Amino acid sequence: MSDWDEVLEEKDRNLNSFFRSLSNMWDLLGSSRRLIVKAVVMIFIIEILNIGFPYLLKLIFDQLPEIIGGKTISTGIIILVGALLIIKIASLTLKHFVAEKYFLKGIIKLENACPVLAQKKLLELSLNYHDKENTGKKISKIEKGCEKMVMIVMEVYWGIVPALFYLIINVVVALVIDWKLGLLFVIPFFPAMYIHYHMHNKFEGIWEAWEKKKEQAVGYFCQSIINVKTVQNFVQEKKEISNVEAIRSGMHDMDVEASIRMQRYFFVSGLILHLFYFATIALGFVFVAKGMSSIGTVVYMIATGNVTIFSIGDIMGNYARVMRKTVAVNRMKELMEQEPDIIDKGVSIVPKNYKGEFSFNDVTFTYPGKDNPVLKNFSMEIKSNRMVALVGKSGEGKTTAVRLLSRMYDVSSGKITIDGHDIRDFDLKWIRRLFAIVQQDVDIFDATLLENIRYPYPDASESQVVEALKASHLYDTLQNRERFPDGIKTQVGERGIRLSGGETQRVGIARAYIALLNGARVLILDEATSNLDSEAEKAIQKMIGKVREKLNISIIAIAHRLSTIQRADMIYVIDNGHVAEAGDHNRLVQKNGLYAHLVELQKLGDLRE
Repeated sequence: MSDWDEVLEEKDRNLNSFFRSLSNMWDLLGSSRRLIVKAVVMIFIIEILNIGFPYLLKLIFDQLPEIIGGKTISTGIIILVGALLIIKIASLTLKHFVAEKYFLKGIIKLENACPVLAQKKLLELSLNYHDKENTGKKISKIEKGCEKMVMIVMEVYWGIVPALFYLIINVVVALVIDWKLGLLFVIPFFPAMYIHYHMHNKFEGIWEAWEKKKEQAVGYFCQSIINVKTVQNFVQEKKEISNVEAIRSGMHDMDVEASIRMQRYFFVSGLILHLFYFATIALGFVFVAKGMSSIGTVVYMIATGNVTIFSIGDIMGNYARVMRKTVAVNRMKELMEQEPDIIDKGVSIVPKNYKGEFSFNDVTFTYPGKDNPVLKNFSMEIKSNRMVALVGKSGEGKTTAVRLLSRMYDVSSGKITIDGHDIRDFDLKWIRRLFAIVQQDVDIFDATLLENIRYPYPDASESQVVEALKASHLYDTLQNRERFPDGIKTQVGERGIRLSGGETQRVGIARAYIALLNGARVLILDEATSNLDSEAEKAIQKMIGKVREKLNISIIAIAHRLSTIQRADMIYVIDNGHVAEAGDHNRLVQKNGLYAHLVELQKLGDLRE
């Protein structure tokens, strides 16, 4: 069974989806609504003027028999001709100097505000959300959602709204001036609209499937570029290309088949409209011959009929295109409606006094979508101004524990306290600013070294930057002008591609140091020295000692290397999601338990990071 047949079996859409999509779009318009509504009101006035033009022609042609009989042009005819000119000038003036002014301001505002709002939402969402979807899919969802929303507004404004207003006003006028001809004129609108409506019901599902495939294709594409070094190292270019090519091929087949099938519906609806249009004209001449209608009325039907047929075609054609695009808008609306699961309470605490006593009390945590908890009944204390080390095999929950501490996640049960108060009672931003974190894989922005180091505090002083460079063992490295031609202002490239692994980690250490100099009270080292050579590691260890003396901070280190672990005041050995052993280095070695075994493995070179 093809993608097409599968989707047609699953989908049975109705007009509710159209109104739901318009409602979603209305919500996403935000501050642009007012300008766009003003523009739509002006379009309504303009279409009244546009209908006024053929109506004046009707009045003129109604007087033609008198003109032909009297051989003179009456004053009324001259006034009507003048009114035609005034209506046309007024319509053009309102369109280009009022309606378009409002609309262009609104659409330009929307085009620039939409990505900003989407970025704000993504940055509000916790790691729970970001862990579930790859970067390419998220970027595609935002990019296509914003792009399609702008395109929908333009198509609705320039295609559907004017045609719909013209159609409604024209139907009313036609029925008023001659209800019999008007009724014949209006009858085909209903089957034509139903045909297009039925067409959309059959095709909306395929467009939704197409959009999902596009997000998938963009996801694969972005991942292949982001991880280009790995792709090339393992010679997997062909595999990555084939992944995207296979999805794009399916999209091509779905698109072509749908587009060709739609032409049948367009043909049938167009045929019905034109047959009734010519029938209306023919019946009009019969009515004129029998004195049942005026020549001006027939002229009105001729003048507006063809425009009305095209208006219906525009409405239905734009309707189909709009509904295809609303799939992307609806998916973006789902993103914008995502509620952050890590939020402040109604009244959040920003304490005046801070001691820095942290405690895990019977904490259990399970990642969303997983069955087994990472931490189970986990309890641990971190004393103020002490150094604590977390050790254990990979996957035991060490990094999870520090992420819970900084509220990147919230506990599933139990609680974490700061100075005896539940961490969830404190202001979220205040909590996160307590921590200066150096991860094993440091995130580097496509900017200068200086901008990356100053990232936590862009206004950090020059003296602080120099101190951070020296503390992270980067100061001497930057003197190499071949590698760093602009010194600290050298561009490092996307994800720090121009830096070595050790240099990247040092940037992370310098960044954390800046945060410590500006108020952070806890330094978290998550395998922070794993990519450093022994000389740099010794320098960092020396820095840790100095920063403890100078800043009076707490340090939490996740590490395998003895050089880092044995300096800790307290070592917690995590096994199977809970604390198995606790104590300092000497005490735990003498205990001859799990920690002693890990130390022995490292001495033998068998413990891997």
